[in-house]
Amino acid sequence: MAPPAQVGVVGLKALQRDLNRLADPRAGGMSRALQAAGRAAAEPVAAAARSALPHDSGRLAGDVRVTAARTGAAVRMGRKTVPYAAWVEFGGRRHRPHDTARPFVRTGRYLFPAARQLAATSARAYAEAVEVALGRARWTNQTADARSVHD
Repeated sequence: MAPPAQVGVVGLKALQRDLNRLADPRAGGMSRALQAAGRAAAEPVAAAARSALPHDSGRLAGDVRVTAARTGAAVRMGRKTVPYAAWVEFGGRRHRPHDTARPFVRTGRYLFPAARQLAATSARAYAEAVEVALGRARWTNQTADARSVHD
């Protein structure tokens, strides 16, 4: 009977070290690249939401912003100085500055529909930017010759 086949992955430890180094926020290179990719992917969503929002005073549309996350970005609107953002987006009942009601829309009116509409475009832009960033990374095992790779 033949002995069971064994499979060995050459360079796995080096790949793990490289990935850990790239993911380390103190190293910064990959983290900054992922944040930049996220910002680039999220900006069209923010622009679409800004243009769709009512411009009565312009404060809410001016408050739509892209914020960096650890490995990407997010589109946000509303803060303490613009407390009515959720009411404008989803509706419902509010009591300040006066008692007002508008129909509740679970799926949102401006930001969330823009995000759904541009999701595929944003995902494609993010993936392309990540691919470019990974292509620029320094890899310790860049050889096809398994005999020259050391773990």
